[in-house]
Parts: sequence; structure tokens; C-alpha cells
Amino acid sequence: MEKLKAFIIISIINLICQNLLFAEDLDKYHRASLYSIILKHPEQRFSDEIIEAFKSIPIPDRFNDHNLKHTVLNAPIIKELTKEEIEGAYKDAIWNMLNRNQIGGRLVEKWFNYSPTSQGFDMTLIKKRGLYDASLLDINVALNTVRGKAILEDAGEELLSHTYILVNDIRYADKTTQRNLQGFAMMAGLFASSFIPGASAVAGTLYTSGVQLNDLVVGFKVYVTSYLFRLDWNKDVADHFYSNLWVEPEKPDSNEKYSIFKKNMSSFKLSYLGCTTIYSGKTSLAGVQNESDMFRKVCTRAIDTSISELQKQFDEFKVFSHLISTDPYVSYIGLKEGMTEESKYEVLEMSLDENGKTKYTRKGIIKPIKGMIWDNRYMAEFENGYDSSILGTAFEVVSGGGFYPGMLIREIE
Repeated sequence: MEKLKAFIIISIINLICQNLLFAEDLDKYHRASLYSIILKHPEQRFSDEIIEAFKSIPIPDRFNDHNLKHTVLNAPIIKELTKEEIEGAYKDAIWNMLNRNQIGGRLVEKWFNYSPTSQGFDMTLIKKRGLYDASLLDINVALNTVRGKAILEDAGEELLSHTYILVNDIRYADKTTQRNLQGFAMMAGLFASSFIPGASAVAGTLYTSGVQLNDLVVGFKVYVTSYLFRLDWNKDVADHFYSNLWVEPEKPDSNEKYSIFKKNMSSFKLSYLGCTTIYSGKTSLAGVQNESDMFRKVCTRAIDTSISELQKQFDEFKVFSHLISTDPYVSYIGLKEGMTEESKYEVLEMSLDENGKTKYTRKGIIKPIKGMIWDNRYMAEFENGYDSSILGTAFEVVSGGGFYPGMLIREIE
């Protein structure tokens, strides 16, 4: 086993050197897009610290960053939060807030890259994220050809309809919050009482480097309830947008058309998928140099865990990764994505039909090799037992075959 592990480690290092640009290019295309928001509770302890920590957390690299200008919104005010309101009134209040702020329309506007200079939309972002032919994405061409229409439909199905809004309600877990939220989460059947994978208990205020931390910061814990929404984009919405709301750049009526679009921004709706609640537990001080590091580490790991739990609940929210090698089988996902030794992944071949639309065919199933799961969690390199030689997860075949680098994998268990 040790010889196998050593061989895999050496192979992974060689592959990373050889295939880094290849993998980066692959991962640019056909990824889901994410807009991540935090709800602000100014009356709560550590509110400012939590907000600042959240602002420093990048969109996970398995998603396209589709953040809008504002990522911090005031939490809805509900006098008393009952257990029914975890998925009831509070969810509806968030949903209404997003609709009042025309978030659906703003996400569409970002997709089509409105430019005040050209006073119109373009398909630059669609082309970049979907690897589509620029000439066939010309709206005047696309709407008048079978192949062009098919590609516009494919872009909608593959890209726009996989635009998600993650609203994170992060609360400092004092004793009252722990008691209330844990009870509500258990009533709602949510994931509420486990620690973040790999977290370890800490005690005292003194970090090994000699940095003095406040007792409350050392014991800092949060509950994160993450509400998941999706942009509604289907054939009817697309037809209405391209026919009635598309703003052709540098045309005499561009300003008028854009005004029409702005007035219709509220017509782009969001669907609510569901939510999950994560308790951070006690987090290791490893790598923490100051209090800001502690807030960032706790919040980052909690949100990553929240996303992985939502992906287990909703198949459509599961992200693709690529096989970067088949000798050994390696992909750049790991503990951050909630992987365990029991996880299994389908291997998919992506191809285009005769009209240029994307289709996926399952070719087999793989699972991670014991002891070869990549620890890609935030600040994992400072943890005890971290293996710096493992820079990608190695897999073994459960069924199927004929796999080749570039094929997609997606979790199934």
C-alpha cells in the first residue's frame, strides 16, 4: 500500500506540472454560476467581524463568480423566529427581499454584459463560459438559423439555468443561539449538529506562535443557514428576452430598449430550492495569526460545508470536475467538497449532438482511494497530519472503463 501511495503521489506531482494549464482551461467551461450573499444582523455580537470575514471569502473555484455589486443585505426583521419559520416565513421574507431588489433581472443583465459605452448587450460572457462559436452567438444570426437557435437554447440550459443564489445567514453561536437554532434545525430535519470535517477542539487563549487571542475568539463558533435559489431561465423566458428585451449595441434606439429592459427586470424570477444549517463546532487554531484569521477560517469552512450539504440534497446543484489523468485517475476535488472514503462519482463523457447542444453519457463509476483524498480545505496546510504531497484526489474504478483525461465526474453518493 505504501509503495502504491508513493507511486500515486509522484504521478500526481508530475501530472500537475504537465497538466495544470490543461486542467485550468477545462474547468472554465460549463460550470454553474454562483452569487453569494450574507444577511447582516447588526444587533448580534461579532456581526461586523462576520461580515468582514465573509467579504474576504472568494466564490468556490468550482463555480463561476457571478456576484453582483452588493453581497451584504440586511436580514429580514421577524419579531419571533419559530421553528416553522426556518423553511417558512423567514425563507419567504428572503425570497421577497431578493425579488424587491430585482436580483433575477440583475443576474441576467450581468450574463449579457451590458455596456454603457456600447449601450447594449453582448455574448462575451456566454462565449467565455461555454466555449461557444462567436459567430453563431451573434443574435441576428442565431435567431434566424436552426443551429444558432440550438446553441442559444444550449447556453440557456447549461449556463443561465444553472445560476444560483446562496443566501447565508451566519449567526454567532452563543448559548442562546445554540439552543434555539439547534432545536429548530433538528425539527426541520436539517444537518445541524455535526462538526466541520477535520475540525478539532481547542482550549485556552494562547496560540503556539505566541499570538494572544480573546477567549471568545478562540471558542468562536457559528451556525450557518444557507438558502439556495436558482434563476428561472427556460425557453419561454429566453424567447421573450431575445425577442423583446435584447438591446442591440450602438443602435439609435439602444437607450429606449434598455429602458424597456430595466422596467421589466422584475419579470425575471427566482425559484427556491431549499436550505441547510451547519454548525461549525470548534475549529483548530492551526495557521491562525490574528483574530481576523480565526473569523475567516471558521466562516469559510462552514460555508464550504454548507455548499457540500446542499449539493448532496439537490442533484442539479452538484458540480462537475474533470479527470486530469487516468494513470492514475486524478481530479482536483477533495475534503472541501465533502468527499469521504465512501463517496462515489459517475464518469461522464460530454459530447455535442448534430445541432451543437451538449449531452452527457455515463461511462462508469469511480471512488477515492483510501488515504489519497486531497485536503483542499481552507488553511488545511497548517493542520496536523496534512500531507503536502497529495495535490489532487486519486480514484479507483468501481465499474465501467474507457476513461480519458478531460472526462467529467460528478458525485452520486
